[in-house]
Amino acid sequence: MEFPDRMNHKVVSIAEKAVFEEICELLELDVNKVEYLLYEDFDEVDYSMYEDFDDGEYSSGETWRPEHRIIEVYFLEGTKEEIEIELDSELDETIKRVLGDL
Repeated sequence: MEFPDRMNHKVVSIAEKAVFEEICELLELDVNKVEYLLYEDFDEVDYSMYEDFDDGEYSSGETWRPEHRIIEVYFLEGTKEEIEIELDSELDETIKRVLGDL
């Protein structure tokens, strides 16, 4: 499921029960306390738009790319938590594979 007002994010909720439960388990979250998750999806992002933004570290012509993915967890009681995982880590690859089954 996609949020139309959130570019490059996937929403994972109880509507996709098997996927939702598996991702909650991977992130060590209690499935009974989570309302939904917002997963940053970088596959369609054009990173070249960042080339002129940062004159410092990446001024050698190297295109900036993120190193971590943020997963926003929205709990039933109304709170929110952000989980940061390293891109291309085993956990990240597993979550991408699971989300590919949506």
